[in-house]
Amino acid sequence: MNRYLLLCGALLFSALLRAATADDKPLVAQSLEQFDVEATRIVEQMRPGGPYDHIDAGDRRRVDAGLDRIRKLLAAHAGEPDLRREEKVALLNAQEEVNGILRHSDNNRLVCEHVAPVGSHLPVTRCRTYGEIVEQRRADQKFLQDRAMYGH
Repeated sequence: MNRYLLLCGALLFSALLRAATADDKPLVAQSLEQFDVEATRIVEQMRPGGPYDHIDAGDRRRVDAGLDRIRKLLAAHAGEPDLRREEKVALLNAQEEVNGILRHSDNNRLVCEHVAPVGSHLPVTRCRTYGEIVEQRRADQKFLQDRAMYGH
């Protein structure tokens, strides 16, 4: 019975790990060495001009904290062949949190909305990238601040 449960647990974790290694995920760390490469790449991509440069400060802190948790978990067991079940779950959860934040803040992520333009009742679908939306918001805020400053 114990072996059966162990086998089921191993198969479940294997399936979760395969799901976590899908190409659409920015971070999939299975070893400390691989993680260090991926973490460095992610930090560089959060800099201005990178695909995650519009990530807000709170989410950036959450990504940094998640990367730190993952590094500690992998470093603590670098010489061991396998992690305990609880640590595997913690590792998977930390990776999923980081991936969720990064995917949501990806400048190239397409965001579409179905709206009726001003003066029309016929809705149209308009798609823009997340980066374009953030840049437009910044430009709009600057415009409003400039108008308020000069009293126009």
